[in-house]
Amino acid sequence: PRFNASSSRGRGPHAPAMSDGAFAAAAEPTAEPAAEGAEPGAAGEAEVGAPGDEPKAKRPKWLPLESNPEILNGFLERVGVLGAWSFSDVLSLDPALLALVPQPVLAVCLLFPSKPIRQPRREALEGRPEAKEAPAGTFYLIQHKEFGNACGTIAAVHSVGNLVRGGCMQLAPGSAIEGFLQEATALSPEDAGYALARAAPLHEASDQAARSERAQTRTPGRDDKVDGHFIVFLEIEGHVVELDGCMGFPVNHGAPSSAGFLHDVAQIIREDFMARAPGNPNFSVMALAPSGAAAGEFGDVGGSGGGGEAAIDEAQVQTLVAMGFDAEQVREALVACGGNADAAAGLLLGA
Repeated sequence: PRFNASSSRGRGPHAPAMSDGAFAAAAEPTAEPAAEGAEPGAAGEAEVGAPGDEPKAKRPKWLPLESNPEILNGFLERVGVLGAWSFSDVLSLDPALLALVPQPVLAVCLLFPSKPIRQPRREALEGRPEAKEAPAGTFYLIQHKEFGNACGTIAAVHSVGNLVRGGCMQLAPGSAIEGFLQEATALSPEDAGYALARAAPLHEASDQAARSERAQTRTPGRDDKVDGHFIVFLEIEGHVVELDGCMGFPVNHGAPSSAGFLHDVAQIIREDFMARAPGNPNFSVMALAPSGAAAGEFGDVGGSGGGGEAAIDEAQVQTLVAMGFDAEQVREALVACGGNADAAAGLLLGA
């Protein structure tokens, strides 16, 4: 995925595609806050208001993050997330292909084209008051104009904040993210947004991630207008919850179905986002999951509904790799298909 580009990052010759065949990029829009807030500053600076009567201070706007798992993973490392957590690309929203996503998925980050979707969705949600009743323990903050292009960072912070509250994620003592979350505990969503805007260590970590050598595109400037918007979905207290700092409230999509959290989020993205912009390739989806031994601690939480893991025949792996498939994806497909090479090949081809 890129910033406002129509081409996609390479994923191998047979990688399943989203939308109409392009898994294209985009980045974040110049944010329009859901709540009334202060006016943005000029020349790449913003006036950051504080709760109460504190004076405003000029600070640079935040740089946009590339829709790239390595960039978000770098941000998590910099701010103090402990353990083997990582975002990975979701290559297709086809239910049969979701088994390729590393499990268990505990958060799903969506980048979507803002202009054709955000306002129609906001208007549709006005007629659904139950959708605004989020679980009491939800961590949510509002993205004010002062941030600039910070919605990718805010999606990551929403993920961390709620996974920490749910006891799934641990933070380094004294880390930047721990300090912010401790401060934000007693704050309203509006004031938590201002607190994040003032959090210099998190701002610095976000800008470092944006400028990372792992980025595959030029980082836009602080005042550049870009046309995508990041949000995140999590399962919170038995509800699938959408967190968008520009919406003004968390969106409650109800209890997960028997298919599982990832399948439910994929359905929401297909029906409530992609259906509003048919043929638009500028969607990108990333899933956050613990990796390695840590994944076993969560059992089937957030899973795709698949069965147990099968033994992998390395000869089958090499055969499929010789056909042009990525070795890691081959192993995941074989696990999903119970070791059946023909079925795995069909899964990888999107059959």
